[in-house]
Amino acid sequence: MIGAKHLVRGGLALCLCGALAPLRAQETGFSKSFKFRFGIAGKQQDHLRAPYSGLGFNVGYGVGPGTVGLEIGYIYKTGDDYFTVPDDSRLDPALLPMNPAKAVESKRNEFAGLTFRASYSQALNTAWRWQAGLQFGGSFKHQYVGDAQSAPWDVASGDKAWRDFYLGSTRKAKYVPSPYAGLVWKADKDSSVEFNVVLLSYSAMEYHHYAGSASAYDSGAPGRRSNPGAAWPMDALTSRNRMVPHAEVAYVFHF
Repeated sequence: MIGAKHLVRGGLALCLCGALAPLRAQETGFSKSFKFRFGIAGKQQDHLRAPYSGLGFNVGYGVGPGTVGLEIGYIYKTGDDYFTVPDDSRLDPALLPMNPAKAVESKRNEFAGLTFRASYSQALNTAWRWQAGLQFGGSFKHQYVGDAQSAPWDVASGDKAWRDFYLGSTRKAKYVPSPYAGLVWKADKDSSVEFNVVLLSYSAMEYHHYAGSASAYDSGAPGRRSNPGAAWPMDALTSRNRMVPHAEVAYVFHF
């Protein structure tokens, strides 16, 4: 993380040096382009896969020696299923203990959604440009399914037995920008390639379930279980702010 931040700072310093260089001929007029990008993190975080993919439609306008760009796009970063165990630390002593062999939570995360980018770029020579900007948008989605029960779990155990079944899906957008900086290589008059470092910002979420805490249980065979409409007043959804470095390559088609 620290090395990536230093890399971004170095990119911003390069941008500043470019801005202080002798002014070249002014860039004027509108430009339009489609961008297809691929990014990858140094390691997986929050059970999200390391790579992401995206696309965007960018409109640029020459301002003085450089170009201001505005882009609308989409980003998708999928995740892998992972498993956790519910928390039995607040289980009522009057209830039977949780059966670890029958208690599991299946969870999955992803980061996706519309994105907006604002950028400024300036030519270094005929083939290369530097650029820097901010990305907004995208949201973190957290899905979970849980099933836990007491030991034993049967009709004979009466009101001491319990079984929890719960599931949900929640999505959260973080409105803090993701900064990026990099270089653009002009391949020909219709295409170019971008090389960026992106600090992808989002709020990671994790559902925390306390076993045996349903607001209502139904009795019956084979044992007492949580009511389908029960609430879980003790459960919580925790979140953590992230800023994860990604190396990004984008192919740009100008038209």
